[in-house]
Amino acid sequence: MNWASIRRFVNQAERIARVYYKEQFVSKVIHRSMATIYATPSTTLVDEKVKINLSGFDPGSKVTVRSYLPEPGLIFEGHGHFVVDGSGEVSVSTDPSVGGTYTDVEPMGLFWSMVQSPGLKQGLRYAKKDATTPMQITLSVHKGHLDISALQTDAPIAKTQIQRTYLSSDVEIIKVRSGKVRGKVFKPKGPGPFKGVIDMFGGAGGLLAYRAALLASRGFAAYALPYFRYEDLPSSVGQVELEYFEEATDWLQSQSFVQPGGIGVCAVSYGTVLGARMATEFPEKISACVSISGCSANITVPMSYKGRDIPYLNFDYSRMKTTEAGLVNIYDMIDPLETAPAGALIEFEKAQNLLFFVGMDDKNLPAQHFIDATEKRLKALGCNNYEIVRYPGCGHLIEPPYAPITLVSYYKAVDGVIEWGGSLREHQRALEHHWPKLLQFLDKHVGSQTTSRQSLHSKL
Repeated sequence: MNWASIRRFVNQAERIARVYYKEQFVSKVIHRSMATIYATPSTTLVDEKVKINLSGFDPGSKVTVRSYLPEPGLIFEGHGHFVVDGSGEVSVSTDPSVGGTYTDVEPMGLFWSMVQSPGLKQGLRYAKKDATTPMQITLSVHKGHLDISALQTDAPIAKTQIQRTYLSSDVEIIKVRSGKVRGKVFKPKGPGPFKGVIDMFGGAGGLLAYRAALLASRGFAAYALPYFRYEDLPSSVGQVELEYFEEATDWLQSQSFVQPGGIGVCAVSYGTVLGARMATEFPEKISACVSISGCSANITVPMSYKGRDIPYLNFDYSRMKTTEAGLVNIYDMIDPLETAPAGALIEFEKAQNLLFFVGMDDKNLPAQHFIDATEKRLKALGCNNYEIVRYPGCGHLIEPPYAPITLVSYYKAVDGVIEWGGSLREHQRALEHHWPKLLQFLDKHVGSQTTSRQSLHSKL
């Protein structure tokens, strides 16, 4: 072979190499430009699942999928670490996260595992303040397995946005200012009649309406009923008059869009005291009562009904504790149930239909002790008007599923960050289980005026 032949061979080899590497470069650019994240459906109610898929990524590469939820005054975000499969794809619903704010296969982990973003004040709780606006969540994909700090500045490879809402487009809102009662009713559009439910929260006060909005989206006429710290209502709970809640019940039942036959009550924390008293003081008007993380006696503040004072268990602030992590624990602040004065215990046997949800790791109230005492009382009286659901590893805040879970947050009543209790995965399992059960219970018993249960009230 002469030198000319050698040169021709070298030049040909160089041309082949240039073409090869150019094709490889173009292939990678095209491949990278096709990297996609998509979610279906892109608009859902908050209690519905979403499928998140990635495609067009380098097989075997490591990626981080991030969820980012801004709201006025706060930002929550979650992330999972994934390894792209041989087809260049990731299915968040079926593939395990190997790190991040959650691990293992959790189809909705990017939503319930969200934590507050770095740099915000400690103790924020995600509780949707304006139920009429959707959650605007950005889903993004990042190269490598990144932590929450690195994600604050890293540019995503691909991203998409989804909406999750408590309020269906088929729901309308009625502002209530009737006599002394206030609040908002969320109801399906149209004349109905729909099953009526009064929805109440605990000691934070104000109007929290996200659960009522979701109940309406599931077919109920749901009355979000505030009882202090709202409009012209008292700024604090100094004295509870049950007549206010009876007036709200009568108002809701009188509406043409509400099905006759009894109103339902759904309440959490201190709200369960009010709901239970409604169900036992005027049981002919309340056909179903859901108690979430509740009490079996009056607590904290004086209460009266038709001129009769109802005793209560005190809060003793000297029993408030602070953990090594600097969190406030109020679990032991309520006087022991065994010391309850006559009349303080709630006579659940007088109610129509009862459903109790209890987190066995509740660090806010001794809900386990309360429910054990309630169950013992009802069994002794031969009642079957109740069902109790206990959740191991679950804390105090049992709410509709697939929103950011709060295990600790600031609580104004004690001016500190308190423990709500629960472990993340077990708590989420409880939320997933409780919500459809709650809906089924209300659908069965609201408006039914059930008389089949055996209760002391039926014998009076």
